[in-house]
Amino acid sequence: MKAYRYAVKLMYDQASLGEVTDYAELQQYFESYDNDCYIGLEKDPGWSEAILQEKPTLFALGYDMIEKLYTGRVLTKQPIIVKVGELNREAVRALWASLNLELLYFTNDDDERYSIQAHVTLLRNLTVQSADPPLGYPVYASPLIRVVTY
Repeated sequence: MKAYRYAVKLMYDQASLGEVTDYAELQQYFESYDNDCYIGLEKDPGWSEAILQEKPTLFALGYDMIEKLYTGRVLTKQPIIVKVGELNREAVRALWASLNLELLYFTNDDDERYSIQAHVTLLRNLTVQSADPPLGYPVYASPLIRVVTY
């Protein structure tokens, strides 16, 4: 079974990356399959184990019963740099100042005023909720949480 899976993966790699030119390159492919790849079915327990072991490449074949097609899935682990967001410090202070003025001096007691008027660029409802109490909500910070999905 392992030889068949390696043959299918090698055929896939040759179709997408180019043909193997010599035995040294073929040996390198097989060594990378042994060390860095999981080749099998997604429903096998080995798939979950490979994810937990953080294997760099996962390769699975499947069959689509509806369209009557064989399918292949290749997952490659790679770093992704994501910038979540950054707010201008003065914009946040301005929102908090207007919140102070409205709640403390004008005595507006409508709690839903900013959740209805959400501003996407300023993240208004999150910014207002992050103000110090009694205007905003108490801040809770947790340690880094890692969620593993199977």
